[in-house]
Amino acid sequence: MNFSSLLGVLVGLGVVAASLTETGMDVKFFLNFHAIVIVLGGTFAAAAISYPLGKIAMLTKVFFLRLLGKSKIDYQQAIEQMLEINKKFSLGLLSAHDAANLATHPFLKEAVTMVADGVLSEKEVRSVLEQRLKTIEYQYHHEASMFKSLGKYPPAFGLLATTLGMIALLQKIGQPGADKLIGPAMSIGLVGTLYGIGLANLFFIPVGDALMDKTEEEMSLRRMMVEGVVLLKQRVNPLFMRENLNSFLLPKERVRRKSAA
Repeated sequence: MNFSSLLGVLVGLGVVAASLTETGMDVKFFLNFHAIVIVLGGTFAAAAISYPLGKIAMLTKVFFLRLLGKSKIDYQQAIEQMLEINKKFSLGLLSAHDAANLATHPFLKEAVTMVADGVLSEKEVRSVLEQRLKTIEYQYHHEASMFKSLGKYPPAFGLLATTLGMIALLQKIGQPGADKLIGPAMSIGLVGTLYGIGLANLFFIPVGDALMDKTEEEMSLRRMMVEGVVLLKQRVNPLFMRENLNSFLLPKERVRRKSAA
């Protein structure tokens, strides 16, 4: 579980709830059906025009699995697993099946199996894995950009809801008692803008930014795995492998001799 992202979502909701409560008004006032329908319905309509419905549904899965469902990426574990596989390969203690089972990350498992099969050359292994990296990176960036793109719609539809409210208000000007209706009607109309700004800046845009950052981390891990698997194919000295893979990490994050052992 990614507690940081979950905490951010909860804090964001808490800030909004506290802000509404501090106005001294009944919170039910802000539950404006007119604004909710226009902002949410309009955002969904714009999203459906921009992207296939299948991709829109996929974003829910991306949010829960990639953002909330994953904790910190463990580079050290990946290095230690590759060192262990290299050690056992050197001693002839591993079959292709056993080698794959030592890797817990799906990408590493797939890459180790490719090397253990012994069919592809070193150059071919690198070429195949780098192409798969490009495919994964494109998909991850596309998912993040979808969230960020959707973030531009809620404020626009919030303004639309406010504009419609203002039009309805102006129609009543000149009628008896209209002066007493202007303030309440304007406040109701502005609720749509509140929804739009809140939805964009507390959900879509932050989620998009978080996914972009997570993508960079995940791709860095996979690039390190590609390098490790190529070294595994070369049957290099474990010390050289460790120091080479440590180059992907900051000094305080690196796997030490004692840990690797």
